[in-house]
Amino acid sequence: MFVRRRFAIFTTLIGVLSVYLVLDSRLVTGEDAYEKVGRGFDAINGAYSLLLNEYVDELKAEDLSKDAISGMLWDLDPYTTFFDSNDLKQLQIETQGKFGGLGIMISKRGKEDGPPVVMNVIEGTPADTSKLVVGDRIIAIDRDPTFDKDLREIVNTLRGDPGAGVTIKIERPGMEKPFDQPIIRARIDISSVQIPGEVDPDIGYISMSWLSSSRFTERTGGELQRALIKLINNGATGIILDLRGNPGGLLNAAVDVVDKFLPSNLLVVSTRGRLREQSRSHKTRHDPILPADIPLVILVDERSASASEIVAGAIQDWDRGLIVGTQTFGKGSVQTVRTLGHQGDKALKLTTAAYYTPSGRSIHNAEKRRYRGGPIEITVGNSTRISAYELFGIIGQAERREDVIIELEERFGLEDYLAEEVLGMRLEGLLGLASSEHNGPEKVDPEKVFTTRVNKRKVYGGGGIKPDVVVQQERRPRLVLALLREGLIFDFAVDFATTQSFPRRFEDYTLPEDIVDQFWTFMADSTNSGGFTYQTNTEIKVQEIKDALKKNDVFKDDTVTALNQLSQVADREREADYNKAEPYIRLEIERALANRVWGTNGKILATLKGDKQFQEAVRLLKDRTVYDQKLALVKE
Repeated sequence: MFVRRRFAIFTTLIGVLSVYLVLDSRLVTGEDAYEKVGRGFDAINGAYSLLLNEYVDELKAEDLSKDAISGMLWDLDPYTTFFDSNDLKQLQIETQGKFGGLGIMISKRGKEDGPPVVMNVIEGTPADTSKLVVGDRIIAIDRDPTFDKDLREIVNTLRGDPGAGVTIKIERPGMEKPFDQPIIRARIDISSVQIPGEVDPDIGYISMSWLSSSRFTERTGGELQRALIKLINNGATGIILDLRGNPGGLLNAAVDVVDKFLPSNLLVVSTRGRLREQSRSHKTRHDPILPADIPLVILVDERSASASEIVAGAIQDWDRGLIVGTQTFGKGSVQTVRTLGHQGDKALKLTTAAYYTPSGRSIHNAEKRRYRGGPIEITVGNSTRISAYELFGIIGQAERREDVIIELEERFGLEDYLAEEVLGMRLEGLLGLASSEHNGPEKVDPEKVFTTRVNKRKVYGGGGIKPDVVVQQERRPRLVLALLREGLIFDFAVDFATTQSFPRRFEDYTLPEDIVDQFWTFMADSTNSGGFTYQTNTEIKVQEIKDALKKNDVFKDDTVTALNQLSQVADREREADYNKAEPYIRLEIERALANRVWGTNGKILATLKGDKQFQEAVRLLKDRTVYDQKLALVKE
């Protein structure tokens, strides 16, 4: 009852701020509309004054305003959101691709009472030049211990004005004592486009994926142009653009990306909104950087959203390249950011239009994830977005916490520590999922057929971009996910790196043949494994049966005999699980080691080794007959 009462109070207050937004945005026209606003303002102003001056508890005006705005947005689509000053700073970082800090990504790896661990070091940043490495534990910042501090608080402390100094105390595996490391903060430019290295003598690979934490920013177009020119000059005869896990960003940046592949004056995307200026056609403006005779593959998955889908949709509709992977997220709406207040340190991001691909299709998914009219997402780590509706479904169907973690890692491609982070979130703010009349972009029949602009191939509206070539990624065995979840492969890679020497490039390194054996030797030491145990599916079921029988007092001698026989089956299953997991463990070790020694570029190259979607993209680019058939340039 308290929540509902509080919600009702805050909802009535929203007009105090929203009036100014409405007038500034020219959403109100005509005397009748102004009269309605005035009437609403009178009531809201009275309620605001009463609550602020006479409510039993003293209320803060700042808190009332923030929660009131949240109440106003309650029944709208979830992409319409309020940003306080901290949220607005983070949005600016994501869209501009720069901030003041050290140049590291950190995590508590599910251990809230422990120090943050460096998970990635951005090349060329103060952290990099100060020789910080993946695996470093930050145990204090300016002599203030970090063990019991919230990760967000630690991140905000490490960030700061460029030129300002900070001293962090590092505990590094392989070193006996912690040491102080002074670092001068600098402007951190987050590259949204990366060429990790050579993946094939003939194929150029560009990462704008989750592996490099990429988003579409103001700098993306220029970065992509430089990357393409470099690959073309190096003799690439085919290009792979990896957009998997890219949650999107600026619409103009998406247009800039497409501009590098299509001739000038071709439609990239059109938007339709309530106001005239929100209904626009965005076209390419320049000649393409990539010559028309060089084939192109775009990699996407279910986490590719928004600007990523604009790019994939335009390339597909103009038959310029093949889309490979799995069906994309399906976010086909456009948001506009408007600042609020006199200081401009707060903002409202509101949905102002729906967008359509060149063939005229909307890819907006209005059915899969509903939250009072639209999908709601949880942002994990830097950029990964998870559907809350799907999350609740996973939790509701799972019998054990372990099953939820495994499903999150597999379905959304989360690192183990991020999956733990999701389950550690306070989810009460997401309660109240309900189906209602959709208030967002128009509903589109998912099976409505459209045709591409050049070759007249069939493409479909609704539910995201459907790839031309569908390739599902392999699910990793439970044992591997259990090891990843406990961070044991990460710990081994960090420990292994302290005793080895490595070449300058990942491409010149070969993992030892006995690396998995070395891993199990590492695990045999309980100080390393931390009491890790693995149960097969049969062992889990046997234990559940034992518990049920004991609870009902029917645990007899003949039952013990039968369960012992099942245990023997479990032993054979365990051996099979370990054998099945070995090649996957090797790949995960190589990936963790590459991240530790060669950074993000090394991690990307190592990950591509076991990547079925990437391997299919290479195969298509090397076989022009099949490539042309898929694009319907020639008959099959």
